[in-house]
Amino acid sequence: MRLLSVRVQDFWCIEDSTEFPIADVTCLVGKNESGKTALLKALHKLKPDEASKEQFVPSRDYPKRKWRPDVAPPTNPPAITTTWQLDDADVADLEKKFGVGVIADRPFTLTKGFDNDRQFSIKSDEEAAVKHLIGDLGLSEEEKTVSGGFEIKSIQKAVAEAKEVGVSSQKLLDTFKQRFPNGVNHAIIQAVAERVPTFLYFDNYLSLPGTVSVDDIVSRKAQNKLTDRDRVFLALLSLAGTTIEKVHSAETYEEFNSKLRAVSNQVTDQIFKYWTQNKHLDVDIRLDHARPKDQPPFNSGWIFRTRIDNTRHRADTNFDERSSGFVWFFSFLVWFYQLKQLYGNNLIILLDEPGLSLHARAQGDLLRYIREQLRPYYQVIYTTHSPFMIDNDDFLSARTVEDVVKKEKKKDEEIEHLLGTKVSADVLSTDPDTVSPLQRALDYEITQTLFIGKHTLLVEGPSDLLYLKWFSGQLEKAKKPGLDYRWNICAVRGIDRIPGFVSLFRGNHLHIAAVVDVQAGHKAKIENAKKILEDKHLLTLDGYAGQNEADIEDVLGREFYAALVNKTYDLRGKEKLPATKPAGVSVPDRVVEEVKAHFAVLPPRFEEFDHMKPAEHLFQGGDEGSKLPGFEDTLGRMEKLIGDLNALMS
Repeated sequence: MRLLSVRVQDFWCIEDSTEFPIADVTCLVGKNESGKTALLKALHKLKPDEASKEQFVPSRDYPKRKWRPDVAPPTNPPAITTTWQLDDADVADLEKKFGVGVIADRPFTLTKGFDNDRQFSIKSDEEAAVKHLIGDLGLSEEEKTVSGGFEIKSIQKAVAEAKEVGVSSQKLLDTFKQRFPNGVNHAIIQAVAERVPTFLYFDNYLSLPGTVSVDDIVSRKAQNKLTDRDRVFLALLSLAGTTIEKVHSAETYEEFNSKLRAVSNQVTDQIFKYWTQNKHLDVDIRLDHARPKDQPPFNSGWIFRTRIDNTRHRADTNFDERSSGFVWFFSFLVWFYQLKQLYGNNLIILLDEPGLSLHARAQGDLLRYIREQLRPYYQVIYTTHSPFMIDNDDFLSARTVEDVVKKEKKKDEEIEHLLGTKVSADVLSTDPDTVSPLQRALDYEITQTLFIGKHTLLVEGPSDLLYLKWFSGQLEKAKKPGLDYRWNICAVRGIDRIPGFVSLFRGNHLHIAAVVDVQAGHKAKIENAKKILEDKHLLTLDGYAGQNEADIEDVLGREFYAALVNKTYDLRGKEKLPATKPAGVSVPDRVVEEVKAHFAVLPPRFEEFDHMKPAEHLFQGGDEGSKLPGFEDTLGRMEKLIGDLNALMS
């Protein structure tokens, strides 16, 4: 079962998040106090790991601007609305129980409101369930005919009208009522509800204790009063395949020492596979008698001590005395290593600001752990405002979160309308502060790629990168050469930065080419770039667009680009960009400037034009762009550009 989308309404600071899609690993990016935690908390209440965390409480959870103590919050709209998709295993199990074809449609919705009642909307086929039941009862063909068909109402009618009620027909009715007392759909909903994944919420407050009193933890375990820190420690032992009782009950010193050494070795191997900040560390877990002058409860009985040996400095320290980043990372990996054993695969993980105390490199280690150890088994949703916690290999799975305030001018007064937290999949077009981590992530990835990429292609902006990638894919689908895979495309944000980038990385013996726009006043800039690049390695877009001034959008062609803009912004009727330039009207040569002028006279209800948005729409839309008018001509021009770039690859 897979979570497809989420919408949160009337919860904490969220009035309506709008529906947003969920990927295998979804990153929620936003400023502090933008509502990221509220989104995870609301989702957690759908089906949490502990029933005590399940209830929506109006006085605590309903938006304070709208809450009235003497009035119950409305149940519609629900606080959380989710869309899911049944997978092959789900359908196979449901059909085995209820009959082949009983699931009429795999997607379904699950909602929960302040009445704390989960509501499912699932399309099922009663006829398939009746056929399955008839098969189970082994009715003959004659008995099937007498039963009145495969709808339960028809069977009930046939039995009611029959002069003599057949034993088989009556048995069918009785069995149906027994199996489906509230109908087929209700029974299917109950079965699906059991299969809905559990949501596990994790934040910064769970950490492994470096020192543990055996007597205390055994006592709390017997009373079923284990704390979160206790559970993390037991998970540490479980990671090494043992328990506190097994280690403590060893009968000889050699057995006892071997078990502790095995635990230490297992933990060291697991943790330092992902902690790359310091490879000169070993985990040493010890069990010894308490010392009478230690702080209670560590002054009596047996004490477990987790210590970290530094083999370079030949020193060891208590785990609690390590850096907060190391303690967090260690605790995180220990706990999540046990998830499969504790919950199986049926889990969705919610991580609130993971790795805040980690260095940038360590945050990269954490992302690698999420990709390699969590993603294959679970869907993961996490929040961040760190550029180093954004996966550049899965950039478009990020969702921006911002607390939106709409400003309206009335006469000389500016009025603010609070719209609350909004979530968007348009990762490159929103509030500058919100997308700052995304931009920094792109900048970092660009410089890293320039440093390690032998063949580097510089473009002026992210939209150029998306267009080149998308049209390269379309050429390959048409059995034509796409862009040579060895090119690393980097957006440098302007022709002015090309000489600086080339100079900075010239010592790395990189093969660098550039594709640049041509605009009035750019002649000197283009000449400067030509001087620093190899011969014929600066490609200007005027030659591919067939006009003196040209952006990448002009290479796409006016017909195709106008249709793409109309599709992206849903322009209709008089608001649409015409397929050809209006006759007798002064229109800029560059199509982007023409579109900007067009948007300037549109009614206020239309948002401002952002030239990144059509590129993102095209890239995210799969093959839909190939249906736009002018596509074939555009593909021909892009084929020429890509072919010239490939020709530079000797």
